[in-house]
Amino acid sequence: MRLRYFTLLVFFVSSATGAFAQIGGTSTYNFLELPVSARAVALGGTFVSVRDGDLSLAASNPSFLDSTVNNHAIIGYVPFFAGINYDYFSIAHTINGFGFLGRSGTFDAGVKYINYGTFTQADYAGNITGQFTAAEYMYNIGYGQPIKDSTINVGANLKGIYSHEATYTSSGIGLDLSGSYISPNKRFFLGMVVQNIGTQLKDYTTGDPEPLPFDVQIGFAAKLAHAPFRLGVTADHLQKWDLTYLDPTDTQTVNQLTGQAVPTNNLGNFADKVMRHLIPNLEVVLSKNFMLRFAYNYEMRKELELSGRQGLVGFSGGFGIRIYKFHLSYALSSYYLGAATSTFSMGLSLDDFYTRKT
Repeated sequence: MRLRYFTLLVFFVSSATGAFAQIGGTSTYNFLELPVSARAVALGGTFVSVRDGDLSLAASNPSFLDSTVNNHAIIGYVPFFAGINYDYFSIAHTINGFGFLGRSGTFDAGVKYINYGTFTQADYAGNITGQFTAAEYMYNIGYGQPIKDSTINVGANLKGIYSHEATYTSSGIGLDLSGSYISPNKRFFLGMVVQNIGTQLKDYTTGDPEPLPFDVQIGFAAKLAHAPFRLGVTADHLQKWDLTYLDPTDTQTVNQLTGQAVPTNNLGNFADKVMRHLIPNLEVVLSKNFMLRFAYNYEMRKELELSGRQGLVGFSGGFGIRIYKFHLSYALSSYYLGAATSTFSMGLSLDDFYTRKT
């Protein structure tokens, strides 16, 4: 019964948000889409299904905020490409009896910072005039609470955004809405997120507003009863059906004489469009202190591969391990041929570092 109610909620929100179709290249503040959790990176770049006390995942799905992350903190660091790096910090706390329906609510506060580095500044004639920097910030307050015991949770993230690039500055506000379901036997997980509902408060240039990178995601995962595997699939960019892009210089997809798409198999086209939304993932739960993670992002592979040389583009993997009082996670993701990035996350419970007096 509870799963049926949650499924109806998912259907309603998905239908209501279908008109807001936006995708990469048509929005601003795209750093919001960069994952801050090493676990999420290892599982394909986004992971919104499993609510199991991992605070780092609440950045993507705030309905994961519950009493299991009370007094938890998370730190994430990503040394990205070309000297770019970004960081994330968050801390959570549960307030008993605060939430609606008389239930406890859990808050978190976080900050995400991306530094693009220092650039050489030049005038129109190419004369060097100095240097400038570029960076973006996101400050969020998240809230989550159960609706019915602990099987169904809802949550929201409120985001304040600030960006500066040389002399240009911009600010904005965004909102994430989410829900999640856990079966009573804790072997089936379902989650949904509507991300980055919002607007710019201040444009980079007056009269030139840009939308936020709106996104709708649904994910599910299931753990086998007698095996240490958790299989899952995340469906991404559900607000837009066709994510394909025709490269006008690619002779395999575009007729160079007419500029039209080269006819292809209809069934193959349909399968290609479906797969661009789906990210299959696998977690190998060897123990409560050690976990392996793998995923395949088909859309990333198709967008970033070089013709005839694909390599491991779109594949990602990593592990999570508990050492003493720290939960450490690492991920390696291949974005294009010969280049991969590492992501590091560290989580801890502040309660582990002090003893309550009785």
